[in-house]
Amino acid sequence: MRPEISLLCKIIIAMVILNFPHRSRGTELQLVDFQRDIAPVLVARCVKCHGPDDAKNDFRVDDKDSVLGLIEPGDLAASSLWSDYLRAEDTDMQMPPTAHGGPLSASELALISVWINEGAAWPDGSIISSTAAPVVTSPNPTITRPTSLVGRVWAFQGYLHPATVHFPIALLTVGGLFVIVGLKYPSWATNVALVCLFLGTVSSVVATMMGWSFAETRGFGSWDRIDTDSEIFWHRWSAVIVMLSSLGTSVLAFLSLRGHEERLGKYWRIGLLLIAGMVGAVGHQGGELTYGKALYKDAFDVLLGTASPTTDGEINPTKPSPSG
Repeated sequence: MRPEISLLCKIIIAMVILNFPHRSRGTELQLVDFQRDIAPVLVARCVKCHGPDDAKNDFRVDDKDSVLGLIEPGDLAASSLWSDYLRAEDTDMQMPPTAHGGPLSASELALISVWINEGAAWPDGSIISSTAAPVVTSPNPTITRPTSLVGRVWAFQGYLHPATVHFPIALLTVGGLFVIVGLKYPSWATNVALVCLFLGTVSSVVATMMGWSFAETRGFGSWDRIDTDSEIFWHRWSAVIVMLSSLGTSVLAFLSLRGHEERLGKYWRIGLLLIAGMVGAVGHQGGELTYGKALYKDAFDVLLGTASPTTDGEINPTKPSPSG
């Protein structure tokens, strides 16, 4: 029997038994085993941000007391791990966040719900480690590792995307600024704008290549993945549009310098201003993917004094929070 079918059968049987009116919770029957079924989910989907290496908000899924502190054994609805995070109505609070491959798949959620309803048994000696069995998380991202030299080099340079992406953002934005300054001081500001345009174009090509490689490495798919409901989809293709626009504008600027047509000077300046605005929009979207859609709203709330004394992520100060 295929693993997916076996898992589906297990979930269906579990849900039927859990809702059967004559079932006794005092029996030893446990359809979901923590080490076999739950630990692999926590390893694959949670431990990266809430483990020993990076315990965001001081919440660790490898700590028994930390996890069980958010669970009411036998009562799924009363368990804040389920209602406030895994199945939160507020998408900004839902764990894992979409930027990290969330939410959990239907099969993963079913396993956790059955485990909680069965009493959330976490036997002594059970461990959460990278040695736990892997979990199939379709249709959520699946991370693969290349084996060929070319593939490994391509994947390696992708990890530099977070560091290099700021170069085109800064250069193209400053270039647009100096187009405006050039209206007052054309003799020197135009040269600065041109340098920023050319360097920004080169760095945008490099950063875009790294971004596509990094997306593949992190499991978000390659060029052939079309998902118009995904923020990642729009972010990566918006960056490609910025790169192509930069290349076209650089060609216009180069032809203008060669003295082909006087009016080309006007066109590349207008193009650079538009690109500066596009870079801001793409950068803003990247910030939302990392920090949430309420990032700038929170900033203005702080500025205007309308922010809550406690953060949105602090649901209950007496319990550890897995948000982040």
